[in-house]
Amino acid sequence: MTKDNCILGALGRRAEKKKSKSGQDSGVKHSGWDKDKCLFATLGQKLTRSEQKRNDIRDAAIEIFMTQGFETASMDQIAALAGVSKRTVYSHYGSKEELFTQIMSSICEVKREELDVKPDHNLPIRECLTKLGNTFLDMLHYHGSISLFRILISQAENDPSHGVAFMNEGPKVSRELLAAYLEEKITAGEIDVADPHEAAQSFYATLFGARYLNCLVTAAPPPSHEEIAVLVDDTVDRFIYGLKMKS
Repeated sequence: MTKDNCILGALGRRAEKKKSKSGQDSGVKHSGWDKDKCLFATLGQKLTRSEQKRNDIRDAAIEIFMTQGFETASMDQIAALAGVSKRTVYSHYGSKEELFTQIMSSICEVKREELDVKPDHNLPIRECLTKLGNTFLDMLHYHGSISLFRILISQAENDPSHGVAFMNEGPKVSRELLAAYLEEKITAGEIDVADPHEAAQSFYATLFGARYLNCLVTAAPPPSHEEIAVLVDDTVDRFIYGLKMKS
């Protein structure tokens, strides 16, 4: 995975980071992640020492999980990259599973808020769906989502709880936000939709589509932003107007 496609690449890095002796001994590859510029750090200022360590552990865990996968990742590696002892890691997170679950929740929240993957209620429906669709596909292809999905898929048979948690924290919330927007338009008499929740799910499923599946399972290159714009325009047209049958 390239640095630009890793979620931490999108959250902010610095060119160099001190390599701790413990990190070198554990075989951790430092990637220049910047805990001060990381997006999670902007969510709280003037943290206590304990809170800062917790954030450092979380940021380091994202780096390790995203680059090495859940099974290969170890708490020793996470501790080394965070610059803390393994005992400190366990004092904040009881297990690797707990740490991964909390990270997924944080990623979903941060992506939704900072990348603005939610409907703009100030826009009419076509403009709203177009903006939302472009932001959604940009997030899927350029902000580490593929790496996260691959980890979840690899864990699905042994421990589906991670996938369930992700679905509840990510796709379900996004669907409900769009459904609420559609319900608002129904009430205003602008659209006629029998089931706004089903419609919202259909919109996201169509955006996800075969193109993303191909990138997910074959490591095909992502579509350009111009290609994404075309995909979104076509999806919005089909969503609003449906398929027109020839007489």
